[in-house]
Amino acid sequence: MTHHARDSWTYALDASCAHVKTLTAVLSTLRLARRQRARVRADARGLTFSTRDASTSCAASANFRADVFTSYAFDETAALMHARSRRSRGVVAFDVDLGALIDVLGAFASATRDGDADARLRWPNRDGALALELDGGRGGGACVYAEITPETTPEEEAEEDGEPTTSFRDENRAFMMPTATLKEIVDDLEWPCGDVAIEMDREMLRFSARGAEIGALVVDVDAREGRLTEFTCRAPTTSTYKYRFLKAATAVAGNFLGGGGGGGGGGGGGDDGATMTRASISEQGFLKIVHLLHLSRNQVSFGSSELNAFMVPVTFIIHPEDEYDDDDEGEDEAEA
Repeated sequence: MTHHARDSWTYALDASCAHVKTLTAVLSTLRLARRQRARVRADARGLTFSTRDASTSCAASANFRADVFTSYAFDETAALMHARSRRSRGVVAFDVDLGALIDVLGAFASATRDGDADARLRWPNRDGALALELDGGRGGGACVYAEITPETTPEEEAEEDGEPTTSFRDENRAFMMPTATLKEIVDDLEWPCGDVAIEMDREMLRFSARGAEIGALVVDVDAREGRLTEFTCRAPTTSTYKYRFLKAATAVAGNFLGGGGGGGGGGGGGDDGATMTRASISEQGFLKIVHLLHLSRNQVSFGSSELNAFMVPVTFIIHPEDEYDDDDEGEDEAEA
């Protein structure tokens, strides 16, 4: 059981991370609006932060496995006391203001010499809040403590079990390329100020956008055998997505990109120094983008024999554009 150093309070979640600055950057990629709530889910296997936009047409999540942390403890007895329902046995979930969490962790990183002092996250404290503490550790500075009160509404609790699920099993359409390459393609497609179409055929991957004033902009990627790290297309498809969601899904901080930026036509397969991104399109046209972000490139693992113990998958799921009205977009922009 995990106890506070000054009392006998038991926390359901007690985790410490040695890379505060990088942790902050990962969470920043999940921000889809200025005021953004994040759902935090924890169990014995690890910690997941997830967000979505107001229209639920774009969702993002980051999954931190237990071995990513310098220490990770999940108390099932305490978790059962704080579970929302009996069906949630072995899992705790709460909502926090993502902006507030990023601000606190950013302040922690600024208070250290290299941004790598241990940050400790515990939930819930006696007031039901998420407690964060910075250990001065390496820099010899004083500890810094903060609390963030969870933000939960009855409506959101009701939605938790009713969120639509999208199946990506038996994927017929998928590709993988360096994150920097995909980011560059999406950045180039901003000029037409229109929705983005992704077209896949057995040897072709095409991104295109069309605007009333600029016309069409097309980026072709050579998908012939060996040109991309992965390319699968068993059935041709064309799906269209709102540009702002693709922009948010590829807005990865520069410190994660590594090598691999080489324009839309390059494949860039197998560069170990490059962060990689895998994308797949479901039968219904939903787009899933997964970035494999490195918390640390200087160490192999936190007490794990797996070489990818420091990798954090950050996932975005984007609905195809024709599923939503223009009214939904207006509501999102007003809230953002």
